[in-house]
Amino acid sequence: MALRTQTHLFRYLKQNLSRQRCCTYLSAAYRCDELWNKRLENPLIKSISPNDYFYELDRKHKREGKVSAIDVDLFVNSLNHKNGEALLDEVVDIIHRLRRSPETVRTLPSTNHAVLRLLLDTDSTHILLKLLSDPLNYGVFPDHYTTNLLMDYYIKKEDFTAAARISSVKMLQEDFGPKVTQVLTLASCYFYATSDNNQPWEDYTPKVEEPKEEVKIRIRYLRNPYFDDHFDLKEPNHIVGKTLAWVSPLIGGTVGSSCELLGWALYNKWDELEAALSHLSDGKEPVAGSVVSGFFVDILSKINTVKEIMESCEDQDSREKVMSAITRIEGTEGKVAEVDIKDLVDKMIQEEVAAAEATFIKEQEVAYQSWEKLREDEVQFQIEEYKKKQLLAEIAQKKKALEEREEVIYFFDNKERLEMLLPDRKKKFYPKKKSLIFGKKQPRKVDEGYIPPEVIRR
Repeated sequence: MALRTQTHLFRYLKQNLSRQRCCTYLSAAYRCDELWNKRLENPLIKSISPNDYFYELDRKHKREGKVSAIDVDLFVNSLNHKNGEALLDEVVDIIHRLRRSPETVRTLPSTNHAVLRLLLDTDSTHILLKLLSDPLNYGVFPDHYTTNLLMDYYIKKEDFTAAARISSVKMLQEDFGPKVTQVLTLASCYFYATSDNNQPWEDYTPKVEEPKEEVKIRIRYLRNPYFDDHFDLKEPNHIVGKTLAWVSPLIGGTVGSSCELLGWALYNKWDELEAALSHLSDGKEPVAGSVVSGFFVDILSKINTVKEIMESCEDQDSREKVMSAITRIEGTEGKVAEVDIKDLVDKMIQEEVAAAEATFIKEQEVAYQSWEKLREDEVQFQIEEYKKKQLLAEIAQKKKALEEREEVIYFFDNKERLEMLLPDRKKKFYPKKKSLIFGKKQPRKVDEGYIPPEVIRR
């Protein structure tokens, strides 16, 4: 017994040392900091004072009711970790205004990238997760390069809650990207599921304030409640489980098979879990005993096993089917292996990063250069639009002045036509007012026998 305890302790220490050595997966060159900071030397951005520029954007929005996409891009790209930390609220406000205006269709790819890198450099995790959790109101969608950067950063900090929430964005978009993004997504969710010191999963859904007094509204019909089982997911284990279950088949092997079982169990999809167990029993790949039943688990480590999750299942029929499938796998020789999933995941990520990191860096450098050209083109397009708008206003003003002058010159030629346009000046009939003292005047009596005197001319 003592020997077994020492063996488990040695394995636990070895695992921790391995994790400390592999505290990060992406190299410093992956960030492309030098090329990214060159944007600040661009004359368009260098001449911007962030505080004054935001003030002008705010005035323009109040005056015209909208904000230009290129103006927002110039503002967020003019910020860095030194001057941007004090303007984080302004950044959130301006991208929210852009999202709620028609100009959101012209949002530049460099805008989202600049916002996410600013929040990452200032370690503003709360704001970052808030924006990613509400794309409808903020429109922040990270690309594969930025997603890798964010997941690697939070895995290094051992903030697995943030890493898992970022990886779930790829699940909601149903786009897990290249192999590096897939393995980092799997690692983020697996580390969250097996960690015992996760941060609280905060709900960033906008809450509607309930009226203090009861308000009754007459409506024609009531909609039946609908749950799409995707965007409506709120339970953390369900979100992480679905992400893990969807990305694991793309990985394959023992790691993919084991994580898929754990994902369906966390997602509480018992039929899919039973199907995955049946498929696993027919295949050649073994499954990690630490994931299925807790075999070969270090005494000091914590992990959610499929068996432990099934114990909380209230559906007795599903529980019996899944437990029977697990027993059948455990009884088959070679189906349950003593492997350390964390070590395998670390090794897999290192191999994929070593193979694809140079390609990612090269593609991002090309993207930065293309963004500079796109920004200049958009600025030139906006200048031309302003000139066109100003020219049209001048033409309309001159046209109006010419029409007024023409009306004066040709007044007598068009006199009859102009008189017809005048309002009708007929005398209106106003009823006689009643006397307040004598009342209504009585009609004069006519004497029908009256004979007027004869008038004699003298």
